[in-house]
Amino acid sequence: MSHALKILPEGRVLKVASGKILSDVLEDAGLRLSLYCGRRGLCGKCIVEIVRGALPSASDEERSLLARRKLPANFRLACRARVEGDMAIRIPLESLLLHMPVLSHGVGRSLTLDPAVKKISLSAQKPDLASPDSLLDFIQRRFPNVELHLSLETLRRFAQNHQLAPAAAEWTAVLYADKELLAIEPGDTTGRDFGIAVDLGTTTVIVELLDLNTGKSLDSTAGLNAQVKYGADVVSRITAAYADPRKLEDLRTAIVGGLNEMVGGLLRRNQVSSDSVYEAVVAGNTAMNHLLLGLPVTTLAVSPYQAVFSVLPALPAVESGLAISPLGRVYIAPNIKSFVGGDISAGLSAVDLEHQKGNFLFVDLGTNGEIVLKRRARFTATSTAAGPAFEGMTISCGMLALPGAVYKAGFKDRLVVETIAGEPARGVCGTGLIDIIAVALDKGFISAQGHILGPAKKIEVTNDLSLNQQDIREVQLAVAAVKTGIRILLAKNKMAVKDLDGIYVAGAFGNYLNIPHSMKLGLLPCIDRKKIFFVGNSSLAGAKALLLSRPERIRCERLANRVRHLSLAKDAEFQTMFIEALEFKAWNS
Repeated sequence: MSHALKILPEGRVLKVASGKILSDVLEDAGLRLSLYCGRRGLCGKCIVEIVRGALPSASDEERSLLARRKLPANFRLACRARVEGDMAIRIPLESLLLHMPVLSHGVGRSLTLDPAVKKISLSAQKPDLASPDSLLDFIQRRFPNVELHLSLETLRRFAQNHQLAPAAAEWTAVLYADKELLAIEPGDTTGRDFGIAVDLGTTTVIVELLDLNTGKSLDSTAGLNAQVKYGADVVSRITAAYADPRKLEDLRTAIVGGLNEMVGGLLRRNQVSSDSVYEAVVAGNTAMNHLLLGLPVTTLAVSPYQAVFSVLPALPAVESGLAISPLGRVYIAPNIKSFVGGDISAGLSAVDLEHQKGNFLFVDLGTNGEIVLKRRARFTATSTAAGPAFEGMTISCGMLALPGAVYKAGFKDRLVVETIAGEPARGVCGTGLIDIIAVALDKGFISAQGHILGPAKKIEVTNDLSLNQQDIREVQLAVAAVKTGIRILLAKNKMAVKDLDGIYVAGAFGNYLNIPHSMKLGLLPCIDRKKIFFVGNSSLAGAKALLLSRPERIRCERLANRVRHLSLAKDAEFQTMFIEALEFKAWNS
């Protein structure tokens, strides 16, 4: 039995089988919902209004959540609601994942161009009828001091190409790491040698096309991670794959398919054949790396949160499923330890932290706040569960950094806010939260302990948006987690804030962070602002460095193996310091 589902105001009508989950129906229809908690009915970000028709039944938990949001009785969570009859619905904008502006630029770095993939032109010699050489002989003679390795598929394709062009005077050898023969192409194709760099984020993915002959970036594209429908955070996806092994393949298929769509669009736009792309370098966190490769995440789901791999050799592209040359390679930026992954190792390469003289912090702020401390030649890393508040989640009016999100706030007789793309405010994202709470603290609207002062017990952001006491608590927890992580790292290395020569702040959140406000709340230590460096999308910048320089790749692997990992969960002082850090206040010791 099927029912008619009308989506207002556009008027589109869908035929839906009875009993189908509403979020599944809408996703299949191309409407991307904010399913932050992975369809578990916990975050309340996928609300829909049932304008008329059969009102789905609701559990006590769902009714309680909707009541806390002060929503009318005709609202439901799309991830919980079943289509039980004809209905018309309206989807609030805050429930949709619209186009997301992403930070594609990162710190620039001068590198000597030396990619793993190189093309070398060969001049063919006409074989002697009396004693003809094999097709491979003239290739091997071109590299007399190299023991070349090649696959059977490479040899087959070479033979087929030679059959099509037996009189070709020129061929091009495609070498990998100066020892592996990836392909032998007819003619001189040395001018067409391309690579792909990928920043594989939990929420967003950025793909960049580069010319490996010049190191020049040709084009880039960005979009939402196709896994968001399984949950917007890493924990939701790990939980899904852990609970049901079949979901692991679904997650892998989603991200590979999404990447291939992005890569395909880039190549078509730039008139580049996928057969001319012989390598992709991917920088992602530990969980994203595992899910991309379809590796079990069982060990990531339970203590001590052990990764399946740290450093991997480049993998055959055909095994990864990425739509580049099937003879090409896919290189994954090395995971450091536990949840400190390839996005961080790539970021360390992007800023060349190993060769910076002095003591530095590298901080990437997100759901997992990754922090690396360099004390002279010694590196220590940790990951702190900052929670989803910095992404606007678990906040009653929170949202991702989409158009209409409040991302900046100040005070001029009243709270003044700015939104992404200048659109009407429909929610608050992470940087906006930091600004609003810092202003509220400065003006006495909240106490240092995070209590909202005044009878209303809320902070008015706009006429339609406000923060409640639980929202403040969520930000307290996130700030305290990062603050405690930094303080413990410093303490374990017998350092104080004054010993730091600088702090690198990475990522889109950090790039738009108001430094005085973040210091006022205690998110970052008080330090000379000239010592704080915004490095933008260091994950993508690092992926490009690893694509364009094989020596840099080797250095990155060595550094990843050198970094010590500090587990905050096992630290005896963590709980005490965390409780102390819940107070909003500046700190420098």
